[in-house]
Amino acid sequence: MREVTMEWVYRGFETSLLGVTLCLGLAALASFGTARGPEAALSVTLPMLSVTAAR
Repeated sequence: MREVTMEWVYRGFETSLLGVTLCLGLAALASFGTARGPEAALSVTLPMLSVTAAR
């Protein structure tokens, strides 16, 4: 049986983060192509930051 070292654990974690980043990036690019209505607005509220964008 092959010994699992911390290097393999870190490599697997890094690979999974890269995969999630790729999926989120593709989803963000795909969302730019969607048609929005004339009153479309995007609002993001974080605990110390609030951003609103209207077109």
